[in-house]
Amino acid sequence: MPTLLLQAFGLLLLLAALALGTWRWIRPRAGGLGFQAKGLLFLLVTTLVGGLLGSPFWWIDDARSFAWDLPPLASRMLASAGWAFAVAAFLALEQPRFRRVRLVLILLVVYLGPLAAAALVFHRDRFDFAAPLTYAFLGIAALMLIASLWYLLRQPRVQQNDDAREPPPTLAMRVWLVVVAGAALLWGLALFVTDGGPVRPVWAWPGDLLSSRLIGVMLLAIGVGALAAMRHAGPARMMLAMAATYGLGVVVANAWNLLGARPVNAAYVTFFGLMALGSLGLLALPAPRPAAARQV
Repeated sequence: MPTLLLQAFGLLLLLAALALGTWRWIRPRAGGLGFQAKGLLFLLVTTLVGGLLGSPFWWIDDARSFAWDLPPLASRMLASAGWAFAVAAFLALEQPRFRRVRLVLILLVVYLGPLAAAALVFHRDRFDFAAPLTYAFLGIAALMLIASLWYLLRQPRVQQNDDAREPPPTLAMRVWLVVVAGAALLWGLALFVTDGGPVRPVWAWPGDLLSSRLIGVMLLAIGVGALAAMRHAGPARMMLAMAATYGLGVVVANAWNLLGARPVNAAYVTFFGLMALGSLGLLALPAPRPAAARQV
């Protein structure tokens, strides 16, 4: 299929999915929401839809689906990030409590902010400014980043008094989130700063700093999100679900290399596999309940 026709089809699919998401999550509450609150929910819908629709094309490493040519493993890890953000956005839309929505905003800012700044300052040569996709990528990233920053500063409530009885996470959840945060922040910073270092398995894309930074910002987002979610059970379980989704995706992305007779990065499989298993194990336990519910 010609590139322009494929991208036009993708745009129509995106608009249809946004309309469906608006009908599902915004329309039922529209009567009681102001303009700002509706805009906030639409940002979450955009995050969900963008992650779901983009990920299949990134997974197959279609060069027409992203603003620069990605190595196959990095493209599949980008797809895994899209699914992980979609999970977080879905959970926030289903229960749009103040702290849960705020967690998604934090994740978006940490993910988009450093990536957009690095791309525009250091990597403009990687973009084809004759291609419409480049402007679509930069425009959508800029709008989502600006909106996320705005709502972090002036976040409206979608539900009133919705966090009053939010219980704290269990001790096991807090400890696990600290472990995940520490490892993800260190690894993400290493990938963002340089594309090569003394431990070869850590830097999977030597010579391609922009792709390394693309993966690094996802780890930074997971690390910051894990720390931000430690005080309340709802956001903590959201982060566990997001970490599990991304971890499983990275493991499968590496296993996919076998289909092309490419090597598997054992360090990535080990770390992200453990992150997924630990997060899934904690999610399988009963969710903490509010204090008032425990006294009944």
